[in-house]
This record gives sequence, structure tokens and C-alpha cells, in this order.
Amino acid sequence: MISRRNIRIKVFQSIYELDQQYDTVNPDLSKKVLDDKILETGALLAASTHLMFLLAEYVLIHANQKASKYTATHDDLNVNKKLAGNIILQQLKKNNSFSESVKLHKVASLFDDELIKKLFHVLLESDVYKQYILTEERTSAEEKAILQFIIKNCIFSNEFASSFLSEQFLSWFNDAEMIEAWMDKILTSAASFNFNKLISADKLEFAHELIQVYYDKKDFVFALIEPKLVNWDAERVALIDLILLHLGICEMLYFPTIPVKVTINEYIDLAKSYSTLQSGQFVNGLLDNVHKDLVNENKLHKETYTKK
Repeated sequence: MISRRNIRIKVFQSIYELDQQYDTVNPDLSKKVLDDKILETGALLAASTHLMFLLAEYVLIHANQKASKYTATHDDLNVNKKLAGNIILQQLKKNNSFSESVKLHKVASLFDDELIKKLFHVLLESDVYKQYILTEERTSAEEKAILQFIIKNCIFSNEFASSFLSEQFLSWFNDAEMIEAWMDKILTSAASFNFNKLISADKLEFAHELIQVYYDKKDFVFALIEPKLVNWDAERVALIDLILLHLGICEMLYFPTIPVKVTINEYIDLAKSYSTLQSGQFVNGLLDNVHKDLVNENKLHKETYTKK
């Protein structure tokens, strides 16, 4: 499932992108951009899993090419095809949600033969693969281990694969770590993993409500922030920082199930990762000051926004 951290990233990016394009933006448009980002995460998962699948099955093409050589040797005629029969891949073949996701996101023809061949040879030349094909016996642990090797070394840590995927999917830099973790879960439950259910209803509701309250309470929240900008020119504060501050304060006030400390830490981390070098400290100090004021003035009574 998509994490709350990843949701926050997609929310602030949706708001930021639209702010750069339009003078005024309504919440519904931001929600649509957010939903598109979530959909792209599903597409990236389908593409990454399909790439793993193609790399494993390429052993059949490789074997056929070897056997078709004009002067084929004994080794050429007896290429080991064990990987193509990997029991986890066979389970994945029967997972209807996987085939539906590949079709929905149109990733079946995304990867060209040259890329697959280049990545396959990374696998072919590895000691891990050579060890894997030493015997025809199959164990669950070995079947999973070889696919984990493919995922890590031929996809997520491979320069060619990651470069290609980042060109195809803008969400690569935000989602890659999460997608890699999901793929490990897929190996554990290949037949039952639901590729069509990557975000729970409550998390999607959280994302939409966070966008709604951001726009509806923008002036009110800025009134809380502005007095804290004594030594800062509000016009020169990084837009990303202002958006993160607004979202953080919205969470403080209107999301009762999220502890304030968690909210502050999350937005500090996002500022460090997505804004300037000084942003983490800036967001930390300002959120902490606003929080103290709200507490001292007895104004921090977390309520669900829809009730206000």
C-alpha cells in the first residue's frame, strides 16, 4: 500500500505543479492531478514487475539464439532454461490482477529487445545466476533469491534500467524505493498480490481531504505563518517550503488521528529531501513555533475538517 509519506509527497507536488501553471487553482483540479500520480505509481509497479518477468523469460530467447548458430557447440545446444520455469513466475502468470495491470497501463511493449538483452547479460554473467543453474532442483528460497537479485541488480540498481524507467515515469525518483519493497512482497505472494489495490480507501480520503483543507484554509493558515517570518521575506521563501508549512499546519489542526510530533517530523524530512539545504531547519523552527502558539493560546483542538 502507498505510505502516508508518499501520499504527502504526491499532495505537495500536485499543489506545487498547479501553482506554477495557474494563477488560481480549485481543489478538484489538484485532486485529479493527485489521482493521476497515484495511477502512475501503479503503472510503474506494473512496468517494473513486467520487466522482471521479461528478463527471466529471455533465457528462452537466449537459448534459441544459441542453438540457431551456424556452428552451434554442445554448450550452445544445451543452454540452461531453469529460470524460465521459476515457480514464483508461474504463480505470477496466474495472477489476473497482474495481467490486468499490464494491460491497463499499456506496458507490455514498453521495453525494447536491446534493453532486455543488455540487462539479461548482467544476470547471465553474475555468480549468483551461475550458482542458481548448477542444479535442476528448485527450492522456494532459491527461486525467490534469484528474482530478488534480478530486481535489485538488473532493475533498481542498474544504470540502464533506472535511466529508462525514469524517462518513462516521472514518479520514478519518488516511488522507486517503495516499488522495490512492493516487488519483494510480490515474490512472497505472487498469486494473490493485488496490483489494482495500491492505496486504501482511508489513505485516499486522507489525501483528498488534505488537498481540500489546504485550499479552504489557505488564508487562515498563512495568518498563522506570516508573523513568524520576521527575518524572512515571504515573497522569497521557497514555494515548496510554504506549501509544506501550510500542509503541516493543516494536519496539526484538522487530522485528529495523526500525532503532532509525527506531522512535524514528516514535513521536516520532506523539506530536507525536496527543497533547499536550509529548508529542514526553517520548516522545523516555524512549525514548532506555530505549534507552541496554538498550544499556549489553547487553539489546538484537533477536529476532523469535515465537521468544521
